[in-house]
Amino acid sequence: MTTPSKGLLLASKSGDITATKRIRETDCAWHLQIEGRDVRVSKTDPRRRTFENMKDALEWAGAEPELIAEFSEPASGSVGDEHV
Repeated sequence: MTTPSKGLLLASKSGDITATKRIRETDCAWHLQIEGRDVRVSKTDPRRRTFENMKDALEWAGAEPELIAEFSEPASGSVGDEHV
């Protein structure tokens, strides 16, 4: 299964979260590019997993609830929210 390049987050159970670029995806693995390096991550690896959104990555990695909440709420002060 080949997929177009897409940005993903690679989370680890140690709490590291890294921005990556998905090169391709197969039934068994994600093939990612991290800082110019090609990395293969098994879909059955219990220590590392990819995510599209930060909230999901933080929850899986076991982050503090307060930090997860920061990514659960809509961004305040967005363009167009200003009152004159």
